[in-house]
Amino acid sequence: MTSQPPISFNPELSSDRLESVSQWLLDELYATEDDLSRSTDNGYTRGCTTFGRQRSRIIAEALSKRHAWLGLLNSNNDLVFTIGEVPCRFSNDDPSNPSKDAVLMANRFQMNFLEFAADSEPARFCFIIDRGQDGASDPRVEFLGFTPSGEIACRWVSNSVRVLRVEGQQALPQPVDVAKPQVAPKRRDEGDAASEAAR
Repeated sequence: MTSQPPISFNPELSSDRLESVSQWLLDELYATEDDLSRSTDNGYTRGCTTFGRQRSRIIAEALSKRHAWLGLLNSNNDLVFTIGEVPCRFSNDDPSNPSKDAVLMANRFQMNFLEFAADSEPARFCFIIDRGQDGASDPRVEFLGFTPSGEIACRWVSNSVRVLRVEGQQALPQPVDVAKPQVAPKRRDEGDAASEAAR
């Protein structure tokens, strides 16, 4: 089955909305990678923190009311948010070989939407953050729509690119010698001349 863009199934799933959610998810991924760079950090500490920050970011964006199209159905760890009326989830996983429940299984808050879908239409939606761990690619987000039988019916891939990635130790600029300023008391006649000129 050839996958189509999500908007071809539901106009609520426009690219600008999908790109906004993707950018939030990637922002939190990058911030966590930057913050948790100690030798005592590992995949587990980064993974838990990344998920928690991503979840909190989506909740904060929904509660801010800045996005009329964004809502919350469930703010627990099995977060379900809506784009328009479409319930969505997210997961840090491998989109080509997913293993996490958020991608593989329908949440109870997605069931009503799933019940009314035709066999070939997407009815369960998930943002999947592909970390690009193979080193060949940067992290990106895929938004997949699955049919009731679990087949991929629609796919969208983010075009978000990290603007700045600093690798290794950067050289600091060299200091520049600055002469000590000469400070002298203000002469009274200079102040008087300035007041006369102002009159």
